[in-house]
Amino acid sequence: MDGLHPEIRRLWNDCRARGIVPADPQALSLAEARAAARRYHAHLNQAPPPVARIEDVAAPAPGRSVPIRLIYPERRRDLPVLVYFHGGGFVLNGVDTHDRLLRLLARRTGAAVAAVTYRLAPEHRFPAPVDDALAAIAWLRAEGGRRGLDAARLAVAGDSAGANLALAAALALRDRGLPPPEAGLLFYGMFGADLDTPSHHAYGDGRFGLTTARMDWFWRQYLADYAQRDNPLAAPLGADLAGLPPQVVIGAGVDCLLDDSRALAAALRAADVPVEFAIADRLPHSFLQLTAFVAAADEALTDAALALRAMWPASAARAV
Repeated sequence: MDGLHPEIRRLWNDCRARGIVPADPQALSLAEARAAARRYHAHLNQAPPPVARIEDVAAPAPGRSVPIRLIYPERRRDLPVLVYFHGGGFVLNGVDTHDRLLRLLARRTGAAVAAVTYRLAPEHRFPAPVDDALAAIAWLRAEGGRRGLDAARLAVAGDSAGANLALAAALALRDRGLPPPEAGLLFYGMFGADLDTPSHHAYGDGRFGLTTARMDWFWRQYLADYAQRDNPLAAPLGADLAGLPPQVVIGAGVDCLLDDSRALAAALRAADVPVEFAIADRLPHSFLQLTAFVAAADEALTDAALALRAMWPASAARAV
């Protein structure tokens, strides 16, 4: 695994020795893959950092409700809100698999994190997750004050498929003339369906975790028709990005999706959107899940939180 951080290699070897491996949804049934993902992430989420309070609520939406987990880093009221969308190819994971990360983000940004449980594919394909993201943001804006939140100071964030949703939500709010988020924090996003890129060729063969073949499978679960990859809310790398709020874009150095982040940062700059772009050297896709074991992953998360705080002054509460 030339180029991979040695701490990652040691962690993966240890996990394999324990029989704890990432889910392979192409080799397992959907139920088995989701259960395997929960087991793997339960191991990674050991010793979660303390926070002041956690509350589970639900945003009403037509014919359904959208669960939201509110994570408060401190007990004072009127905290800014970081709306977070988890990764997993639109198919796997949830707020529990991202527990440690969500707590760390709350502590290090000084904002309350509102983690959204959006509907998963293939049971619920595009645009269902985007609709859930917008319903969650609308509810937080309307009801956040009753929960100790200052929802006028709201940013969006996500990893992988969740970064796609965070960006798509910002685009949809802009296009509908609704109040935009104040900033975005996008980790190793699944922004476009082009699988013929240098990073896919360099890192998509399985040596670094996520594969190009699995990315193709994820897109085919999310989209009812592969032609929908031209829809800017499905693949926001192809969108008109003008007028978006400032964005922090973080790529993983040995990730087949690295060129998605590179291309997005370039497109944001071309659209005159303020952007802070960084690459987490020698770290793979999903490195945010590894902070309990890999110091470099924890440092990259801290750097990203600091970049967001600099770009989003509303979040300048006490970080813990």
